[in-house]
Amino acid sequence: MAQVMVNFRMDEDIKKNMEQACREMGLSMTTAFTIFATKVGKEKRIPFEVTAAPQGGSPRRLRSSEARPVPGQGPAPQRQERLERLCAEIRRSLTSIHIAIPASITGLPMERIRLLCGDELKDKAAEASSACKALFSGKSAGSLEQRDLTILDSYTDGLASIAEELRDVERVLIPAMKSCPEADSAGFAPYEQRLAAVSQSFDGLAPVMRRFLSSSACDSGVQGVITRIRRAAAPVETPYVLTALESLEALVLRHRGSLEGQTAARLESDYLQTLELTLGELAQAEREGWDTGEKAALCLRVVNVLSQVITDAGQFRQEWGRRSLEAEVEALERLAAMRGDITGMT
Repeated sequence: MAQVMVNFRMDEDIKKNMEQACREMGLSMTTAFTIFATKVGKEKRIPFEVTAAPQGGSPRRLRSSEARPVPGQGPAPQRQERLERLCAEIRRSLTSIHIAIPASITGLPMERIRLLCGDELKDKAAEASSACKALFSGKSAGSLEQRDLTILDSYTDGLASIAEELRDVERVLIPAMKSCPEADSAGFAPYEQRLAAVSQSFDGLAPVMRRFLSSSACDSGVQGVITRIRRAAAPVETPYVLTALESLEALVLRHRGSLEGQTAARLESDYLQTLELTLGELAQAEREGWDTGEKAALCLRVVNVLSQVITDAGQFRQEWGRRSLEAEVEALERLAAMRGDITGMT
């Protein structure tokens, strides 16, 4: 899909506040605006309530889903709030769909929808909610920072996708059922298929949670690299540079096993500093309205160098492991030959 450049002005304080919020959620401003634009285009509405405060009155209170992060809060409270909100949204959508199903609509697809919303998806949503609550209670709460939080963020993103899909199904399925309260449910098969896919998405989240619970602080070097990349990328708005940075972050995660120790230390002490400097120059050029082509090209050159460093480190680790395994097999063959357990060895 072709990309276009969108430029507009906003109050500096608003931009800073949004940048801070996006950083805390692990998003860039471009990604946040893209999510907003996608929902507006899909739902044909502003995806939140827009009202004006009564003249002379106080501004409206924010709903819990709009609550701003408290300054000084660490990552755990914000992750907890987001997970709890997503679990609540999923339960609400399932309940809303289930109670809206007319008893007069017959047929296998509708029976399957009843089963999904009333039992199967409801149970899986309850399991996810319990797993999320357990993360922030007792001993688990104190050990969160010792685990790989990028895995937890992937789990949260998966829940967010489920919540969005259920909201969309709810938005179209309930009116469809109300307009056709007495009929065979064959026409509702596509909704049953979408809900079945949601059930599969829930199944895919369980291994992610297990992987998070078994992760440890050994990934701290990787987390530090990713944090610095995201922080440096936050003020940048050039789309193709942000795309390159997202690819770089994915590469870091893919080669996490080879980035501990010396390689991660080199990235943080040498290479990332240059990336931060070039991205800072690009962000300044964007703010001042200068030509960003040269600055963006420098950023891409740095990203390319980092990508090669990370990839080569991963390949070296694989080659080293393969050579070590070959040496072990050769030693085993020699031992077996010396003992006379096998013949034909030289």
